[in-house]
Amino acid sequence: MRKLFFLMLFIGIGSTAFSQKISGTATYKTASKMDITLPDNIPPERKKMIEARMQKALQKEFTLEFNRNESLYTEEIPLEKEGGGRGMRMMTMMTSGTGNMYKNQKEGRYVDETEFFGKRFLVKDDLETYEWELQSETKTIGNYICNKAIAKREQKTLTISNEDGEMKDSSGVDTSTIVAWYTMQLPISHGPSNYHGLPGLILEVNDGTNTILCTKVSLSTKEEKQIDEPTEGEEVNAEEFEEITEKKLQEMQRMFKNRGNQGGRQGNGFQITISR
Repeated sequence: MRKLFFLMLFIGIGSTAFSQKISGTATYKTASKMDITLPDNIPPERKKMIEARMQKALQKEFTLEFNRNESLYTEEIPLEKEGGGRGMRMMTMMTSGTGNMYKNQKEGRYVDETEFFGKRFLVKDDLETYEWELQSETKTIGNYICNKAIAKREQKTLTISNEDGEMKDSSGVDTSTIVAWYTMQLPISHGPSNYHGLPGLILEVNDGTNTILCTKVSLSTKEEKQIDEPTEGEEVNAEEFEEITEKKLQEMQRMFKNRGNQGGRQGNGFQITISR
C-alpha cells in the first residue's frame, strides 16, 4: 500500500514536471572505507598517517549532468592531486569510481568510459535493476526533503596480503544493503554512479563501504540540456571488463611476489580488503 501511495504521488507531481523541459547539474562527493591491517612493527603514529593518506586518496568529487531521460556522471580531477606510491595508486584504481558514466533511462542501458592501468575502455551494457523498497523515513539534505529507500546487492571483495614476503590475494562476494535518499521535489529517476530507478533524484547513497553525498543542485525547466554519450576506448561489455580487471590483478600479484622473493625481505606483513 505504501508503494502504491508513493507511485501515485510521483505520477501526480511528475505529470506537470515532466511535461516541461527539465535538466540540471548535481555535485557529489564520495568517500570509501577499507579494512587495513598493517605490520605490528610500524609505529602507531606512522600507521595513522598511512591510513589517513589511504582514505584521502579514496575521496573524490563527481558531477551529474542530466535531462529527462539521460545523465552523465563525471569525475572531477583536481589540478594538483597528491601522488603517493605505487601501492596507493593501485588501490585507487581498484576501488569504486568512474571516468564518464552515461545512463539512458528510456533505453535501459549505460556506457562507462573508464581508464584501467593506463588503458581506456568503453564498457557498454544494460542498466542494473534495483529492487527498491520505499520506506516512510525522511530527512533533509540541503534544501530538499528526502525519502529513504533500501535494496540488496551482491558486492565483490578483494583481499590483498603480504605474509613473510609472499603476496597473496583472494576474492569473495558479500551481500550489502544499499540505503538511498531521494527527493520528490526533483521528480527525475537519476542518481550518482550506477544508481537510478527511484521516483526522485538520489541525493545520498551508502552501500556499507562507499558513501556518495550530493552537495549542490542546479535545476532548469526552460531548456533541456544535451547529454553527450562517451565514445572513446576499447568497447567491451561488463562481463568482459570484469575478466580484464581480474587478469590484470593476477598479473600484479605475480609481479609483487617475484619482487618480494628477489628482495628476500621477511616480516613485512599487511592485509587490505577492498569492496568493489
